Amino acid sequence: MWRSIIDKPPEGVRYLERVGRRGRLHLLVSGLVGVRRLVHFCNGVKLAYLRQWVADMESVKVFFRDYSEMVDSECVSRAQRRIETGECRALMPLTKAAKKTLEKYLSLKNYYVEVVHPSFYMDNPPDMSEERPLLVFVGGSWLDKSFEAKGGREVAEAWLRMAGKYSFRLMMFSSPPPELAKRLAEKGVHVGGVERDALLREIYPRARLIILPSMMDTVGCSVIGAMYFGAVPVVSDHFAMPEIVGDAGVVVKVPNRLWNDDGTHNEEFRKKLDEGPYEELVERLLDVVHVLLDDDDCWENLSVKASQRIRTGPLSVEERNRKLKQIYMKALE
Repeated sequence: MWRSIIDKPPEGVRYLERVGRRGRLHLLVSGLVGVRRLVHFCNGVKLAYLRQWVADMESVKVFFRDYSEMVDSECVSRAQRRIETGECRALMPLTKAAKKTLEKYLSLKNYYVEVVHPSFYMDNPPDMSEERPLLVFVGGSWLDKSFEAKGGREVAEAWLRMAGKYSFRLMMFSSPPPELAKRLAEKGVHVGGVERDALLREIYPRARLIILPSMMDTVGCSVIGAMYFGAVPVVSDHFAMPEIVGDAGVVVKVPNRLWNDDGTHNEEFRKKLDEGPYEELVERLLDVVHVLLDDDDCWENLSVKASQRIRTGPLSVEERNRKLKQIYMKALE
């Protein structure tokens, strides 16, 4: 997602990459010697003494090491001080939902805040296939419960109940619990990892659906990439997923969520995950997926909308670059 900013920058903008320790050293030294180039931080803020900077972010969580710090007044004060170093020119949350979390935990009255939606760019993309035999689920491992948090159990269970009725194939690029992985493999489901290039060039162009009823994702980069190729997204109503998908996919209600609707963190989230898999979510997925596999007209209408939303709509590179250029110029004034 952030690589696409480098690969496809706004017109007239040149980026100089600074990462890791070298990046932190550059910030320190360049501030002391008076370098005036504008800094764009990707997903968070480093200490930038005497520098002008802007920053984008998935949520307010980037200011904290873990979620418990978000209810610690001293940790919140430290996060606030990080914004106040150097010359903050703009905070650029990637979604309206992300902006809500910033406003909930930090004081932003002295700062310019502008939502700049993420986008997707690919040089020489492959053509979208006429044959769309694949259903795709991406991400998560049972070892840290991220597979469960992304709705992987419910996707798997829904497919196990309907697999024999269709010639489509489910591909789960994730790490389910071993027993579940075995059951899925017996039903012909691909389970395991995938190289990013293969995902973009071989899988997404052949995908009919990307199914990610995630209860933890803030942006859903895999959904954005798949939509670019016309895969219809089936996502949760958590955080910014409905905002990303718009009218180009289907949103299902989930019974648990990492972020509450008011922008606060749900402290009971991991505990409630142990109550799953959630039968009500399985049923909702069954209803939606059945329709999108049976009704070609409905699927095709959403597929066109999905591709257009990323290529020419509010999540397009052109719209993102227009906003970035406007913010950079305002900052440099």
